[in-house]
Amino acid sequence: MNSKQSSSEQFMQYLKSVGGSEADVAGASYVVSDGDTVESVVSALRIEQQQHGNAAKDQAILHAVAQVMVSRRDERDPGHHAGASQPGEYQLDVHLSAGNNIREGIPEKDIDAAKAWALKRIEAQGAEFGAIYFPAGGEGAPGTGALVSSYDRSVGWYR
Repeated sequence: MNSKQSSSEQFMQYLKSVGGSEADVAGASYVVSDGDTVESVVSALRIEQQQHGNAAKDQAILHAVAQVMVSRRDERDPGHHAGASQPGEYQLDVHLSAGNNIREGIPEKDIDAAKAWALKRIEAQGAEFGAIYFPAGGEGAPGTGALVSSYDRSVGWYR
């Protein structure tokens, strides 16, 4: 991916690669709040689909739409969402099921080593998704902080 692209543009490329489009993002009536995480947005989008009687979208598409939406929120207000952490202070979120995530510190300082360590933890939990974050100002809640990289079992690591 092009390093000059914003994270939302990179997530949009991923969305397209899993069969989604800008229409999936634009068609969502859900408004992402400051406290939302990718997983909370996925849950809200699922509920929105059910309420409108729409056919369920593929989990990878919903997850990618949520990543685009959260990333766009963060880009509009980077000072609020970028966190205070530095590279090497990574946190791993393992997405076990809708709304059921665990967060733990990653002992590795190098991003490649952190990804290798994180992948072992994601696989050990039998999870489909995981994400590496810089924690936001010491906050340890899942989905908080600046997203570094995401993992999808069907795609691998991406950002």
